[in-house]
Amino acid sequence: MNERKQAWTIMDALNWTSDYFRQHGIPTPRLDAEVLLAEALGVERIALYTHFDQPLSEEERSRYRAFIKRRIAGEPVSYIRNKKEFWSRTLFVDPRVLIPRPETETLVEVVKSRSAEMSLPSLPSVLDMGCGSGAIALAISSFMKGRFFLADIDPGALAVAKKNCMAYASDGPFFLVCGDLLTAFRDGPIFDIIVSNPPYVAREDMGNLPEGIRNFEPVKALDGGKGGLEVLQTLVSQSPKHLNGGGLFATEIAPDQAEAVTGFLKESGQYEDIQVTPDLAGHPRVASARRK
Repeated sequence: MNERKQAWTIMDALNWTSDYFRQHGIPTPRLDAEVLLAEALGVERIALYTHFDQPLSEEERSRYRAFIKRRIAGEPVSYIRNKKEFWSRTLFVDPRVLIPRPETETLVEVVKSRSAEMSLPSLPSVLDMGCGSGAIALAISSFMKGRFFLADIDPGALAVAKKNCMAYASDGPFFLVCGDLLTAFRDGPIFDIIVSNPPYVAREDMGNLPEGIRNFEPVKALDGGKGGLEVLQTLVSQSPKHLNGGGLFATEIAPDQAEAVTGFLKESGQYEDIQVTPDLAGHPRVASARRK
């Protein structure tokens, strides 16, 4: 931001930053300018327009300037703010975890709709495998009473999930487990629902990811090995031993993986009522099935 002797108002800052972001190829320049300025000021975005002529203090300008530098360097807005909205919940996020995506809400929708058709116990056991920030388990806990297990191989990710679980502790209980997929549960418990948004980006495609993802989000939460199917195949093969009869298995997938993942489910011989659900854009996004 250029220094000026006269007062720099909220609208001045917004207009200048929007142009600056646009010049540097930021995909959503005005939106990012608004979100970051609201964060710098500690207000809702609407306040930027109801108080458009309010001068910024030097402290506010300095904070906003630092945010602008980070965004120009490619850092995602959610990491700059340390927060992301998902399923009407505000979650803490940082580079230890993936930023929750809107399309992952399709996975939550599938659990909500399919669990309504199940004969679940009064307090079902739900596993969010590869939990990252805990977004999926916390979303499910907003409409289902249960015992929620959040598992991840990365202690850093579990630290973020713990912070988020503490913010919504009344919707628990929540149990955090560190381990490599379902090997962490050799001694139980057996679950009624296993849900996952695993790494499913094909290793050969990792270099083609957008810069903001490639340079800032955790590789281990993205890289699904050859074809992006290695973790998915392991999840499908491991889950039956840890899922009650009639229990639900649901996983997010890439659109071009639907045939392969439904094939894994069929070939295991352990699942029935196999379904693929599209996201709002119409792309296959979730594969789900019931345990025989």
